[in-house]
Amino acid sequence: MRVSFCRLDGPKGGEGGSVATVERPDGVSLRMHSYDRTFSVPHDLAHFVAEHEFRLRRGVWGSIAAGAMFGSMSVVAGRLRHDSHQRSRDLKRANQREIRLAEIVAGAVHGAVEQNVPPNPADIASAWQLYRTDAPSFPPDLPARATARLNVLRAVWQALRPDESIDLVWTLPVEPPATAARRGGQAARTARSR
Repeated sequence: MRVSFCRLDGPKGGEGGSVATVERPDGVSLRMHSYDRTFSVPHDLAHFVAEHEFRLRRGVWGSIAAGAMFGSMSVVAGRLRHDSHQRSRDLKRANQREIRLAEIVAGAVHGAVEQNVPPNPADIASAWQLYRTDAPSFPPDLPARATARLNVLRAVWQALRPDESIDLVWTLPVEPPATAARRGGQAARTARSR
């Protein structure tokens, strides 16, 4: 999936922020608006980097790649499947724990970049244990590496002029909705049986 993060610094007093254009594997192109002028790097870009580095395949960006739609998104090209609304709901429901984990991981990486401090791997590891059944499987230096990658992209972002963009590719495998929904249902049944 290709994602282009475009800078939207309008005229003085203008809207500002950023917009991400997404070319999904199913041929649908989407636009996702973000109103994040107060940050030195867009939060959606921080999510992309953190989720990709931590290999969160069912976070926000993995869910989008699989067919989920979020409130700030609109279709700009292509045609959604006939069952796209139900598919999106099923994906978000099945992936909700990892989406929450992605929020925490992205928040830690983004916060470290914005505050120019190292991220706290212990905070990420404890969040991981709340939202995932597996032990934290990332190396201890991964939070620092993710922060370093986002710092590089922040420098690129800050050098952009209005309407210029950073183009990235989501390379993690897309999990089909049926598998995601089954896994979510299985996790719910397992939790109830405990």
